[in-house]
Amino acid sequence: MKSRRPGLQGKWAYVVNSLQEIVPSYEAASSRISLFQDGRMRAEAASFAARRGDLVLDLGAGPGTMSRVVEKAGGEPVLLDASRAMLRASGYTNAVQAVFERLPFRDGAFDGAVSGFAVRDAHDLPAAMAQLRRVLKPGGRFAFCDLGKPDNPVRALALALYIRVVPSVIGLASTGRSGLRYGSLFDTYNLLLHNSELTALLGRCIGETSIHEMQMGGAVVAKCVSGARGAA
Repeated sequence: MKSRRPGLQGKWAYVVNSLQEIVPSYEAASSRISLFQDGRMRAEAASFAARRGDLVLDLGAGPGTMSRVVEKAGGEPVLLDASRAMLRASGYTNAVQAVFERLPFRDGAFDGAVSGFAVRDAHDLPAAMAQLRRVLKPGGRFAFCDLGKPDNPVRALALALYIRVVPSVIGLASTGRSGLRYGSLFDTYNLLLHNSELTALLGRCIGETSIHEMQMGGAVVAKCVSGARGAA
């Protein structure tokens, strides 16, 4: 049987449409779902990937939360998202509507790249990471924070139960019936690679990779250096 390529694949349109319906509550509800660890995780990713004066691509930028962290680190963010509604909500003008698998930038255009809770939403993860490596300078740094899927099956099941229930409840409390769209998070979790598999894929597609696991492996901060092969 042919193995399934990592990424949302046929679930992609459903997840993107769900995100567009929750723009007003996105930041607050996402913070609650992460047990208020999102700020710490974003700061760790940005401090690795962004240096003062760097041009930094923000993949899946949403309403610009990660880009503001990049600015604090001294970088100049360029926002990219598939959702025009999300980009409008960001307030940034240097924003591009596009998908991860077809980045409309020249080779080596960016010093660094970041992503906050969005890499899991790639349609085709290997293709997206190959595109990212193309637009990074050699030695460029990429870091992202996101959901993790522990290799330990008991922990993975416990996290699945949490994601099956809690995001929908938080979404409903935050914004009414439209908040039930946070239930799409469960679909993305089911399609995630386990943390060790994600580390290996990033190593193959981008370069030297390490992953900092938090919350028993249910949250990760991944750090990659473009072109430095072999450490994964």
